[in-house]
Amino acid sequence: MTTQQPADKVALSARRPIRELPRLTWARIFAISIFAFAIDFHWGALGIIILPSQVLKIVGDANKGAALAIVLAPGAFVSLFANPLFGWLSDRTHGRLAAWGRRRPYIMLGTLGNIAALVWMALARDIPSLAIAYMLAQFFSNAAQAPFHALLPDIVPEEQRGLTSGVIGLLFIAGNIGGVIIAGQLVDASKPLPAYEQGLWLSYGIIIVVITLLMLVTLFAVHERVGTTTERPAAGDEQRELKANGAAGPRRPWLSRSLQLTIVGTILATLIAWGIMLLWNTWHLGVQIDGTVQQLVLELIVTVGILRLFDFRPRRDPDFAWVFVTRLVMMLGIYTIQDFLQYYMRDAVHAAHPEQAATLFVILVSLTSLVTAFVAGWFSDHFGRKRLVYASGGLMALVGVVFILTHSYTIVIAAGALFGLGYGAYQSVDWALVADVLPSEQNYARDMGIWNISLSLPQVIAPVLGGPLIDFFAHAGNPVLGFQLLFAMAIVYCVLGTVTVRFIRSVKK
Repeated sequence: MTTQQPADKVALSARRPIRELPRLTWARIFAISIFAFAIDFHWGALGIIILPSQVLKIVGDANKGAALAIVLAPGAFVSLFANPLFGWLSDRTHGRLAAWGRRRPYIMLGTLGNIAALVWMALARDIPSLAIAYMLAQFFSNAAQAPFHALLPDIVPEEQRGLTSGVIGLLFIAGNIGGVIIAGQLVDASKPLPAYEQGLWLSYGIIIVVITLLMLVTLFAVHERVGTTTERPAAGDEQRELKANGAAGPRRPWLSRSLQLTIVGTILATLIAWGIMLLWNTWHLGVQIDGTVQQLVLELIVTVGILRLFDFRPRRDPDFAWVFVTRLVMMLGIYTIQDFLQYYMRDAVHAAHPEQAATLFVILVSLTSLVTAFVAGWFSDHFGRKRLVYASGGLMALVGVVFILTHSYTIVIAAGALFGLGYGAYQSVDWALVADVLPSEQNYARDMGIWNISLSLPQVIAPVLGGPLIDFFAHAGNPVLGFQLLFAMAIVYCVLGTVTVRFIRSVKK
């Protein structure tokens, strides 16, 4: 249960006016949540099974880690700005387009663009082509996801957010199970090329069918009524919002001087950093800065600019900032494990069929996640959000310890069940926690897009740091040590993600 001091409520209401929302039926909760299944079906199949397998089939075993980073990192970087951008556009959609809702047009158009990108990915036969297609898939998927995420604070009353967050977490996990099972059964890099490509096409085809059908369910089942997402803010609310954003009047230009300075400053900082690293390597001043490190540094600089561009202000909204940080480091721990799970099964566990071993691990994670996902959402409504994060982060860190100490196939697979208990609880409470601290009612989708950067940025960092690490130790003849260091990093991330929750002041428990 979330609580605030009266003074906090007064201060918060200046930017987020309190609006009573009607309680929802189970059917309506399920209707606004169902697209979550499609999202994780899509990304579970791609991230855990399909992309690592495609990369391995294209480049071979020796350089698979670095090649996977080349594909994953730029795509994840695209999502850093696509998610808040389309959230921002969705918040400001009005007129004829908004007659169908501020969220639904973007969900539909984004999904259609995503389908086209998936077809390109299935056709890709080299790393550059696959990377470009994956970037487009990220761009269009995030165009649909950002408005979808905003439906939770748009429609769900505060007393039902934990429950709805649990349902969304449940559907995400179920989608992950479905996507990994389907792709794991159909994609096998050990098969001859014609048989492999047949399974690959079937996998992509099933993903397209699932996201299309469930997108239609959301479009026709969720009615964005006047008084929820389609209404324009009242005059007083609009003035408060403009003042909160530092505007002097109601006719503020869409690209203010502050935004122009942010854009120019970000470009200059990026160019200066790139120039310094280039000169460092050219003049041989010390250890050479390789391409992956340069990429990571430049992307982090641009990310700071993107956050500033979309009005992320930690001093003004400290609780929202701490929720952002908590999720960022927790998801960094999760993606450090997830991105390289298939390669870990191949090189450290020595599974005969790594794709199937990764599939089995994810199935166990997902099944035990189902146990905690829904229960944890309800529990957080009654007993507090923070306690769930403490427990879930501790369980996930413990699994990282198991991966370091043993590489027994049986023990590693069994550890998946333990990981799932923590992952399910975290997924279910994650949405409710951010919905409790969103800074501005008139910018729900934009702020949810900013929050989603904490999911996208780890997908940039994890492969860029982890890919070269496992390749280095593989070339040195000790691949197991590379994975041990990788999972030690994951443990640190999960612990940090657990500890930082205590700094969220407006959420007491």
